[in-house]
Amino acid sequence: MNAPLQSSSAVNELATLLIPISGRQLVLPNVTVAEIIPYMEPQADSDKPDWFLGMFTWRNTGVPLISFEKINGETTVENATNPRIAVLNGLVDGRKLPFCGIVTTGAPRLMRIMSDEISTVEDADYGPA
Repeated sequence: MNAPLQSSSAVNELATLLIPISGRQLVLPNVTVAEIIPYMEPQADSDKPDWFLGMFTWRNTGVPLISFEKINGETTVENATNPRIAVLNGLVDGRKLPFCGIVTTGAPRLMRIMSDEISTVEDADYGPA
């Protein structure tokens, strides 16, 4: 039995999530996000960098929570009206760090991006992360 052919538009598009963070959107491939959950206060550790907000438990697993803005030296929205946590799948070594959470300032949105819609902004101020 032959597998169905994919349309050329399906090959050239990427399913993404637009994650709201302090006045801008972080674009991530859909497959990198395990789940979006309501915000929960992490167990803080004062001996860590300010971008490491602490650990929280998700599905019986300890997950580190980070502030993407603070890693990049930006200010954060302290009183977001509907904060959430985007639980991301581990990208390097899934056994040591299977998940990581980032704080969002609202609900992410699904979006499909076509390959011709992706470009580099030459004068953008990119942070270290």
